[in-house]
Amino acid sequence: MQKSVRKALDRHRRIVGATIAIAVTCLSIGCAEILLRSVLGLGHPVLYDSSAVYGFRPLPNQQQRRRYGVQLAFNNLGLRAEHDFDNDPKGKVLFLGDSVTYGGSYIDNRQLFSYLAVQGLSHYESGNAGVNGWGVENIFGLVVERPFLPAEIYVITLMEQDFYRGLVRCQGTPFSNVSPRSALVELWWAFCYSQNEKRHRGWTAFASAQETSYVVEKAARRLKEMQAFLRERGFEYLLFITPTRDQVLGNRPKDPLVQQMLERYGLAPVYIVDRLTDYGLSETAKHGLFHDNAHLEKAGHALWARVIRKELERLLCQPGRTSGSVEIVSP
Repeated sequence: MQKSVRKALDRHRRIVGATIAIAVTCLSIGCAEILLRSVLGLGHPVLYDSSAVYGFRPLPNQQQRRRYGVQLAFNNLGLRAEHDFDNDPKGKVLFLGDSVTYGGSYIDNRQLFSYLAVQGLSHYESGNAGVNGWGVENIFGLVVERPFLPAEIYVITLMEQDFYRGLVRCQGTPFSNVSPRSALVELWWAFCYSQNEKRHRGWTAFASAQETSYVVEKAARRLKEMQAFLRERGFEYLLFITPTRDQVLGNRPKDPLVQQMLERYGLAPVYIVDRLTDYGLSETAKHGLFHDNAHLEKAGHALWARVIRKELERLLCQPGRTSGSVEIVSP
């Protein structure tokens, strides 16, 4: 009798223990899900399309709250912009580039250099068509081959590594065109991507100098073709090269191959690193411009906007320009 009672108590304890363990596990998963959603904004990522022509870009009409409550808003054309764009390109400035232009999920739309650079230019508004991971071929595919022409001024901001990327597609990137079932699933996808990346080395590790030169030259040629394409249609075009933190700190020179190919095709981009000497930045201030070696913090976006704005003002005030009147107001 006592033995059977002990067995029953042991079985009861095991059941209670298992129930508590399951409850604690479920509670932990629930808390982790809530934390990942509320703090990091996981579970509802920005969704992208997939194109044979330009690779991929954000789908239109999205509003996502991501890291630490940062609001990402995309208009009817898939641009990070304050308003939808109508069919008239007049009075619109389109910014194109990679993840530096896009700004990341830690920067609000109104803190991007694409937004700040046009503030105070009356009768003008901007849209940000920057896409994480894009190279020159992606931009060319969208603007020329698509063609995507919603604005009268096109501002292209590139990192030097964009000349080496070719046409980047959504597959093989950490970005999604299907929504995860939960924040934990999105976190798992990110972990799997980071581990999978360890299997690969970049193509430049296997390429000859001739092959590398061909790829960079092709990118420069695409930029020249796009410049001609836009100007033939009466649109304006500005090209900027955004530096890395190492370059701003003076620890790394400009890429000589990229410079050579730009000169070969008669392209004269504004190297932002050259313009920063006008601002007398301390070493601490230079570090504060960057989120990492390539991407910008709010201070970086604000300063890049000042550099770009000066070029926009110079462009808009050219004698004989036929667009609508422009009143430049201090932002």
